[in-house]
Amino acid sequence: MKVKRYIVDDLPEAVQMIRSELGSDAVILNTKEIRIGGFLGMFRKKRMEVIAATDESAKKPPARVPQPARPFERKLAAPPVEEPSISLPSMPSNAVRERYTQAPFADSGRTMAAPKSEPKRVTEQLTFSQMASFQSTLEKANAVHESEEFQDRSSEQHIDTQAATLAAAVQHLDARESRNAKDETSALMQELRSMKDMMTKMSKQQAFRSMPEAVMKLSRRIAEQGVDPAYVEQFAEAVNKQLEEKGVADWDAAYECARILLLSWLENAKGSGIANSTRIVHFVGPTGVGKTTTIAKLAAEQSFSHQRKVGFITADTYRIAAVDQLRTYADILNVPLEVVFSPSELMRAYKKLSDLDLLFMDTAGRNYRNELFVSEVNSLLSPGEQTETVLVLSMTHKYNDMKQVASQFAKYGVNQLLLTKFDETDSFGAIINLVKEFDFRISYTTCGQAVPDDIKPFDPEDLVGRILGAPTDE
Repeated sequence: MKVKRYIVDDLPEAVQMIRSELGSDAVILNTKEIRIGGFLGMFRKKRMEVIAATDESAKKPPARVPQPARPFERKLAAPPVEEPSISLPSMPSNAVRERYTQAPFADSGRTMAAPKSEPKRVTEQLTFSQMASFQSTLEKANAVHESEEFQDRSSEQHIDTQAATLAAAVQHLDARESRNAKDETSALMQELRSMKDMMTKMSKQQAFRSMPEAVMKLSRRIAEQGVDPAYVEQFAEAVNKQLEEKGVADWDAAYECARILLLSWLENAKGSGIANSTRIVHFVGPTGVGKTTTIAKLAAEQSFSHQRKVGFITADTYRIAAVDQLRTYADILNVPLEVVFSPSELMRAYKKLSDLDLLFMDTAGRNYRNELFVSEVNSLLSPGEQTETVLVLSMTHKYNDMKQVASQFAKYGVNQLLLTKFDETDSFGAIINLVKEFDFRISYTTCGQAVPDDIKPFDPEDLVGRILGAPTDE
């Protein structure tokens, strides 16, 4: 059995090639439409795949060899000798045709050639070995055909994979080029900004050097107090401008201009204290700023000076002995105290203290740079027209830490500020920064541990004197 595969444009062309190469006894086993050629799975041409087979072992019987002529002898006619039938080891062609006219080849739509008549001496019976040989040949043909189909599919999948990979690579290159262009543009803009800032700084330095010595000295003094450099520049420019308008440059004139300028910055920072209409005051702030002691000082001031009935509420159940400390002050001042552990207990405390004029509520000191703790303490604050919230900060803290805490509470509308431990520092520039940055109102400052003496209303004149120093410090 000989099996051959043809790739042609159409079926008639294949039939002509099969007849010329395999003979008229060849049988078409399978036909299939395929696509070949192209580039990266595109522009492929449609072709027809035809698989044909023929039986090469089926041979015609040998021709009889002519006998040499003999002298004529008159003899009796001998009985006719019957020639033996010839058994071929393989299948005759008509058996192949009968095999492929059955399912699944009967519905292929092809017209089979009419079988030629075989000599009568060829047997029509198939032996078991012939059937086995034919079946083995057929299985090999099918295996070859399936292998070729699998290779074609694998080739197509490989081409598709290559095309997808190439497209992804092109897209990646485009994205990288675009990103590189953006990065280059961003780097260029950053360089330009840096150059601009450097030129501006150099210009300001040049202008600063040309300022009077008194202005430069005052500017250095407030910078040493911790005032932000941006505000120091504003200060120097404003004082120098006022001196130029007045046409003077001496120390006394410069000091007076500086004092008036700082007072104008603090003009709206002075708070009015606790209003008479206020009934509840909440005190919030980080750990160690002196909230509990400050509450005791204000309670004594309101009780003795303003004759108001005062009560305490504390939610500071985190710090050890915090409740005991406030209870001690409550016993000394003879005021009631309520302890709450959750927002749901606040209404009970307010109801029990409803006959009092003013309630001071102490909250726990936490790391209020974390917004989670800020929102937690904010849930304890009761909003209303008769309530105030005061942020307590210590002057011994760094300005960056104070700024972070202040920014967290400013989000919740807290604008009242109380500053403690004035007696423990010589640097007061942070107050200028807080007022300029957040527009706080400062009601009180504390300068010691004594209750109720070491607390007083905020005084801008005193603060400006602490920052600039005495006029005779030239």
